[in-house]
Formats: sequence, C-alpha cells, structure tokens
Amino acid sequence: MKKFLCCVLALSLFTAPSAQVLDAADVGNIDTIMEDNALTEVANRYGAVQLSFFPEYATHLGFESANDRLDTRTPEHEAQAARALGIVQESLQAINYKNLSEAKKTEYHMLQGMLNMDTHNSKRQRYATDPRMYSAVFTAIYDLRTKALKYRESQDRDLTARLAQLPKTAEQTQNYLSTPPSFLAQLAMEDAYYAYLTIDNVFQYLQTHAQDDITRGQIRNDAKQTKAQIKKMFDIFKKLAQENTTQDFRLGEKDYNFVLTNRYFIDKPKNLLKQLNKNFQTAQQNLAKTLDVFALPEEDEDVVVEDIQVPGEEAIAAEGAEIIQPAPAPVKKAKKAKKKKNKKLQPVTAQDFYTVYNRLLSIPVQNRDFLTLLANEVNQLNKSYVESGFLPDANLTLAIREMPAYYAYTYGYLFLPPFGTQTNPSYDVYLRSPSGNATAKQEILNRDFNAFALKLLIAGKLIPGEAFRSVYSTPKLLPFRKMYHVPTLKNGWEVYAQHLAQEQGYIATDEELLFLAWDDYVRAAQALADYYLHTRQFTYSEALNWLTETNGFEKTQAENMLKQIAAEPGEAVSYIYGYDAIKNLRAKYQKKQGKKFKLADFHAKLLSLGDIPPAFLEAEMENAYVIEKNHVTQALNTPFYM
Repeated sequence: MKKFLCCVLALSLFTAPSAQVLDAADVGNIDTIMEDNALTEVANRYGAVQLSFFPEYATHLGFESANDRLDTRTPEHEAQAARALGIVQESLQAINYKNLSEAKKTEYHMLQGMLNMDTHNSKRQRYATDPRMYSAVFTAIYDLRTKALKYRESQDRDLTARLAQLPKTAEQTQNYLSTPPSFLAQLAMEDAYYAYLTIDNVFQYLQTHAQDDITRGQIRNDAKQTKAQIKKMFDIFKKLAQENTTQDFRLGEKDYNFVLTNRYFIDKPKNLLKQLNKNFQTAQQNLAKTLDVFALPEEDEDVVVEDIQVPGEEAIAAEGAEIIQPAPAPVKKAKKAKKKKNKKLQPVTAQDFYTVYNRLLSIPVQNRDFLTLLANEVNQLNKSYVESGFLPDANLTLAIREMPAYYAYTYGYLFLPPFGTQTNPSYDVYLRSPSGNATAKQEILNRDFNAFALKLLIAGKLIPGEAFRSVYSTPKLLPFRKMYHVPTLKNGWEVYAQHLAQEQGYIATDEELLFLAWDDYVRAAQALADYYLHTRQFTYSEALNWLTETNGFEKTQAENMLKQIAAEPGEAVSYIYGYDAIKNLRAKYQKKQGKKFKLADFHAKLLSLGDIPPAFLEAEMENAYVIEKNHVTQALNTPFYM
C-alpha cells in the first residue's frame, strides 16, 4: 500500500499542469503528442522507483514524502531496485524516438543516461565496495537540517525520523561493507569524523523546538546513542582503510568512459585527452602572462602602493554604513618591466603563483561582516548587469547564511538550490565563517576572504554564476528538468561566469586577473589528473607527484584535488567540457547574428533550457530562436503533458 501511495505521488508531480513550448513542426502533430505522453509515463515510473528505493535521492527530487526515510543498504534491496529499474528501461526502449518532440528527445537521452548509471551501479555491488554509499547518510541528515523547507514542524519530525534510523545504517555498514578501496574508506572515515564532531549541533537545533522537558530529555538520550552509532561507523571505515591497503579506487578506462558518457554526456571520451592537454597548455600560458606583470625587474626594484577595496564596500558606503578599511590594502606591487615585442614567456608552475600570492596577501585580512558585504555586492551587480544588457532580469532572492559546521570542514562555500519540484523554492547560500584558534581563524580569513578570492567567488558562485543561474532558470523549467540534471553545463557555467565578469570589467586589475588565471590553471590540472588517474595511466603516487613535483602544487592542495577526483570521477573534466560548449555556442551565434546579437537574450534562452546534455544544446537553442522568430508559442495545460 505504501509503495502504491508513493507511485501516486510521483505521478501527481510529473503530471501537474504546466506550459510546454513546442516548435512549429510539433504543433498539431498527434503522433508527437502521443509519444511525448508515453515518455512522460516512463519518467513517472522512474520517479516512483527513486521514491520507493532511494529516499535520500528522492528528497533532492522534491518528493517530501521521502524525507522521513534513509536508504536501505543491503544486497536484497539493491537487487529489488535493479529489477524495478530494468522494467523502466524496457519501457523506455519501447518509445518511438523519431516521433518525439525536440525537447523530449533531449529528455529521452537524459533518462537513458540516468538508467544506465543506476543499472551500472547496481552491478558494482556498492554495498560491499563503496564506503561513501554509507557515509552519504550524514549528508542526507544535514539536507533536512540545512534546507529551508515549507513546514518547519514536519521538517523537524522528518529529521528526527532519519536520525532514529542511523543505527540501522551502522548495522548495514558492519554487515555488508567488506572490500572497499582503502582510499575511499579513508574519505568515508573523514565524513564520519566530521559528523561525530558536529552532530550535537543538530540535536541542539531540535532542543530549541522541543515543547516540554520530557521531549528535551529524549533528545539528549537520542544524541548519545546517535554519536555512538557514528563512532561505530568511523571505526569500521578506519579498520577497512588499514586492512585493504592494496585496493585500487581507480575506475579503469572502460568504466571511466562509461561515467563520462552517461553521467556527464561527454561525447567521444577517448578523444578527450587532446582537448584537456590543449586546455592545460592554454591555462599555463595565461598564468605565465599574468604572473609576468608581477616580476621584479633586476634593474628597477622600486615599488608603488595601491589601495585595494573589498567588494561590497561601495554599496555599504552608499547606505551610510561605517566602513572599516580593508586589511589587504596597501599592497606593494612591482612596476611593470619594459617588455620586448614577442617576448617568449617561460613555463610556470603553481610555485610561481604561491610566491606572488604570499607577497600580495602579506597583510592579514580583518574580520568583517562578509555576509552583508556579499549581499550588497550581489544586489548592485544584478542591477548593473541587467541595465547594461549583460544578463536577463531576474528576481534575485538569495539567503546568504553561515555554513553549517559539518560542511565547513570540506567547503568554503555551499549553494543549495531548490529540491527539484519543491513547493516553496528557496535559494540558500552558505559561507564558512572563521573558526578555531586565532591562527586557524586568520588562515581562513586570508584564504577565503581576501579581496581577490571574494571577487572570484561572487562571479563564479553568485552572480552571474551558479546562484543567479538557478534563480533565473528554475521557475521556467518543467518538472522533469527541475528534478533531473546533467552536471556538465552547470559546472561549465561557473567557469563561463567568471570570464563574463572579466568581460564586463568586474574582474579587471592585475591581481584579479592573476587569481582568475590561477583558478583556470587549477581546473585544467585537476581535469588532466582526473583523466590520467581513472584511465590508470597514473597511480595515486604518480598523480600526486605530477601535481606536486611537475606542476608545483603544495602537497595539501594536491591531496585535496585527488580526494575530489576519487569521490566524483569525471566531474573535474565536466567543468572544462561544459565551459567549451557554452563558449563555442555563443561564438557561433555572435558570428551568425552579427550586430543583431543580444547577449542578455542569448543568456536568457541558454539558462531556460536547464541542465541538459551539451550535445543537445545547439539544437535546443536553435529551436528557441526559431520559436521567437516565428512567434509560435503554444501552452498545453492538460494534465497529461509535461
């Protein structure tokens, strides 16, 4: 009965009345309408499988009825889910692809990729080999602690229910996790360690909402038991990390190409190495060019002093708020050396950047109200970008908050978009606040909140970056594209947004351009390391040496890069691939339309497509321009059409 209700809920979400934009050829085509409806039914079944078998993922799809459950991590459950997914796969294969509308052809491939990945994962026996399948439970708990959902009372009940199921997850970890790669066990051990240190914050949150002393006493007792279960999971991960010293976490070329193709929709992954090498060389040359500005010429070591202003201060000053002088100013910068024409720059490494970085940030950053600074800066930039025809107008409403302690160990910044078809969409931005002893606090301030890092964060993560993209596009998307995502264009937009900010003049000084070049260089190096490692051309030690010895990265940064590569194979590559796809598409339309090209209009159409596979980007953009040109827009408000 419960599964039946889950299916009904899934159907209600997918079949909610909504507008659908059709191209001219699809209007009045009954075969297209019928086949599109058939695909919608398959998508409904897929959503019902997620709701029934994977409630932690279903939360992110917007199924709030899943919020009170955790995944069951057993071989039997995995086998049942695989059979259910197989039925959905058979239904998808029965679709007549040729009769689908252009938009549904895109979604057909997205659904096929997701099913391929799910089926692939079910055959990998993750319950025995993937420790992060178990440590993901901590994120599932913090999903409900962190995200602002519609009804706090029900959210608190669901959070309590998930916490109560943690002992079952710990038991499953002990019973079924047996042969994980040692490196992945170490990552899971870190997850458990951070959860153990911070879980009291969750129970303190629940205590503040308790109605009586009995409830508060029960919460205190639950906190002790929960910490004991987290400690149990930590000990299991630690033991396995120590015992399985020969296990290899690398995917191998076949599985790596499968992930690139079906999760990130990267075409012809075997030909990818040439693109990644070219991107790395370009990033290295650009870093050398920006570093050359800061070279101290032997014949002239005089310096000049420049004031550097923290982003957002102009907006605060306009409101009459008190201004505290930004700590990075003054910064000593060398005069530019006289350059010869066609001067050939020498190859650089990360060490060359570190040298200049330490010089630029030799003066400590002061502790400031960065949440207020960023909020004011975002509002000012949004207005400026819209007025200049740079971005489409959006009702930019971002809640900028302090980072929850669990995430703060790993992230300096976190953006939580709405959960799929969430009834009250919220866009939550979290920043890590300085914590620890005085030395640790100052280190975080210098690293995360120097003037240059703040500008890159604003551009890539806030506006015109990830947050703006979500705020603008989410209300325009139909349920399928709200719920399901291909990460490649989203990741590519973050890189594109930083370069848009440069183009607009927001990132303009020599120092800011240096930090942008550094970000590009890090991404390029990480993408190459991702490829070499997971195709097994590098061992872990060889990858670490390539980053530290060949390219000069500090060991701590190199190890963090490899952790990300191990946790999310292919993601580093998707930033490069997605950026190139967006950049190339824009260049095509600028050339095609000439003086008629409007950047804000291009961005509006691009963002309204959602997180689709890059291969379908050009066709869907062309369709959007055709619809605009012919003034053909038809809304179907029948309950069977997405």
